[in-house]
Amino acid sequence: MTNAEYRNHTHYIAEGWSEEPKESFKELLGIVRAEAPSASSILDVGCATGELLGFLSSQLPSTKCSGVDVTDDLLIAARRNLPAAEFVNASALDLPERFTETFDLTCAIGCMSIFDETQIAAFWSNLFRVTRPGGLIVVLSPLNEFGIDAMIRHRKRPGGRAAQWETGWNVFSKETIDEIVEANGSSLQLKRFQIAIDLKPKDDPIRTWTIKTESRDRQLTNGLKLLVDHYFMIARKA
Repeated sequence: MTNAEYRNHTHYIAEGWSEEPKESFKELLGIVRAEAPSASSILDVGCATGELLGFLSSQLPSTKCSGVDVTDDLLIAARRNLPAAEFVNASALDLPERFTETFDLTCAIGCMSIFDETQIAAFWSNLFRVTRPGGLIVVLSPLNEFGIDAMIRHRKRPGGRAAQWETGWNVFSKETIDEIVEANGSSLQLKRFQIAIDLKPKDDPIRTWTIKTESRDRQLTNGLKLLVDHYFMIARKA
């Protein structure tokens, strides 16, 4: 079995920044204002083209912003879009040593599900390492409420031909993440992200859209036939 990789990133460059802030960005801003109102330095792990940092810097203008990603094309666009910020090619599993205990706020929005059961503890320990004592960590990702960890691989078949296997939709249980956060000397606070607008299917069936169900007006789903429930995971470094 070949290793699956995350390749679903080209739309960030093709589409550019949204005209209106994403719903998740606005909710994250509310968390920051409530939990870390004096944050003066932010790290966005998996920053893509810098759109989140662009939004946060517009709302928190005195904050120093940094971002990391593993894709050079995304970082080139990020530096062009937000020249005042620092962007570094680095993995969430291997953040630069010079970042240790540097940031008041460390965010990872939408990238935790790339990592599998052999990587998830290192993902979180790196977020804790680069955060200052007393600083805040905020992660947004799907979570499973039924005590099940699911490692998901998929491949698309454009034009009927099989492409390469990809990752990006692993779903960990609340219990697993809680154990990891406790091992890092903190406790986990959860806030379910409930999207407030309808989303239509995109050309790429891996990207989420909303459907109406018996229990919810806007349930996120995608071409994997998953019902996706995102949570903000919030932890404060001791």
